[in-house]
Amino acid sequence: RLLMEELLPAAEPGFGGAKAVDWEVRRYPGAVSWFSPGSFSSRPPLETSVRNLMCAGDWVRMGDREHGSKGLCQERAFVSGLEAANALLGNGSLGSSGRNANRATVLPVRDDEPQVVLGRQLNNAKWGALASLGIDPPWLSSEQ
Repeated sequence: RLLMEELLPAAEPGFGGAKAVDWEVRRYPGAVSWFSPGSFSSRPPLETSVRNLMCAGDWVRMGDREHGSKGLCQERAFVSGLEAANALLGNGSLGSSGRNANRATVLPVRDDEPQVVLGRQLNNAKWGALASLGIDPPWLSSEQ
């Protein structure tokens, strides 16, 4: 009800009279994307080599649009969808009217809090010291 009566019409007035005729919610325990540490460079990019084909989801690399955590989360999926739409509007894939359309605003991510910065520095120092002893993080293969 919230989606159909408030959110969609607020985003696009044409949805104001739309009625949902069917809907379904399914739950799949454990059915999530599983990317291992170090696999980021293997993920598909937001913008592909096909002009009108974008990838969106928490699993894509966003290039210069990188936003927040590189991990898997709903917020990243949402932002990548906005950025994919913005890219389509910007490259003319949606016609001349698309170039003049309003782009979605993506708020910048604030800087990490001091305790997060410190934790990252300590973790990097730990793994740097262990690497000098020939000990690599156990979740990274030597092939990467």
